[in-house]
Amino acid sequence: MQRLELLPLVLDHKTFFQSPFDIIPRNVSVPPCLDGREINLIYGPLHTGKTSFLKQVASLLQGIKVYINFEDSRFKELGPEDFQEIEKIAAEVYFKENQNKEEPDEDPDAEGAVYYFLDEIHNLPDWENWVDRLNREGAGVFITSSSTSLLSQDVSSLFADRTRVLKLLPFSFKEYLTLRKLRVPRPNLLTPSRCDEMLCLFLHYFDNGGFPDVIKDGNSMLTRAYFEETLQTGVIARHNIQDAEGLKRLAVFLISNMASEYSIDTLKKASGINNEDTIRDYLDYLEEAFLLYRIPMFNHVSEDGTEKDSPCKVYAGDTGFFKTVYPNYPDSLGLRFENLVFLELLRQGKQVSYFRDRRECDFLITEKDSQAVTAAVQVSVYFGSPATREREVLGLMAAMEEYGLNEGLILTLDDEEVMDIADRDGEKRKIIVNSVWKWMLE
Repeated sequence: MQRLELLPLVLDHKTFFQSPFDIIPRNVSVPPCLDGREINLIYGPLHTGKTSFLKQVASLLQGIKVYINFEDSRFKELGPEDFQEIEKIAAEVYFKENQNKEEPDEDPDAEGAVYYFLDEIHNLPDWENWVDRLNREGAGVFITSSSTSLLSQDVSSLFADRTRVLKLLPFSFKEYLTLRKLRVPRPNLLTPSRCDEMLCLFLHYFDNGGFPDVIKDGNSMLTRAYFEETLQTGVIARHNIQDAEGLKRLAVFLISNMASEYSIDTLKKASGINNEDTIRDYLDYLEEAFLLYRIPMFNHVSEDGTEKDSPCKVYAGDTGFFKTVYPNYPDSLGLRFENLVFLELLRQGKQVSYFRDRRECDFLITEKDSQAVTAAVQVSVYFGSPATREREVLGLMAAMEEYGLNEGLILTLDDEEVMDIADRDGEKRKIIVNSVWKWMLE
């Protein structure tokens, strides 16, 4: 690209990045990102506020701030040979702006600091070497991507120990309240009437999901548009998919059966795709684009010892997908409820699997290094009937006994109690039953 082509693009993106806006702070720690010595990798689904988070970070920094969004189709002809030209243009534009300031930066040392905010950079060929050079030359670098390919082994090896990784998912219930300009309460200090109010708000959040523009506009059908966009740009175009209809049938089937195990044979029938390797590739692509997640059964060993045959559960990237992607599918409140809890565990940075022998426990939380089980969580919308109580308690107790846990958690819509249950050896183990929305406010 020629300089005359690049200059208006850099100026357009600068204007957008500096435009006034309301920042909705995310429930993530920003100060570590301000260090400047590491490359900040921010990844997550499309439309979850990664650009707004970059603006939030930029507002706390002093110096020259260069912003470029590589989703802009005008950059599609950009090649590695253009990187230095972008740097020259940015330096001229931003240095000139700083010289014209009436008031200098409060911190004199910050005047020479340069920060690059590079949105959806995975769309750019050979971006890794450019970012590596910027960082080694002392620039602060913040990059975003809506693909987990940002974390590939090749990228990790190139950047070595110079990266800080942050995942941004659709908004949590706390962030939903903040976006609605409502005070986030302490769950243990709520009056009965305030509890009823919070429960109503939670149910709205649960139904519509956590995409920020869906929350702001109250238009749940945006979720359908996000699904279509992610499928088209993040999977079909990115991987040059030939059977787009088969891929879409597969994605819709998995989202409409969220929080469930699947078999390859079932997926072949649902999608009309006969090749098993193609099915497996498509599953990887859908997960790479954050449309779905898969979690394994803990400590499962298949008959031939291969990982590909290990049972998995699949979860949707947002609970709002269910009623918009396949609106005529019979609702399964319990599975959507389990999906909601899974996403919250993911936001908390938990490593999650599930347990099953003769009974099942929905989630096991494990240490990332040792794989030691630290917690067991069961999910049940309603906990009132004797049959439900027996099923959920026995499944949770089986996991607690198997992994030596003295305490377990059952999350429900609105039931709360504490139970001491004797295990097979007569030892008492504690089970805490808590409202899921209160748990999400802790």
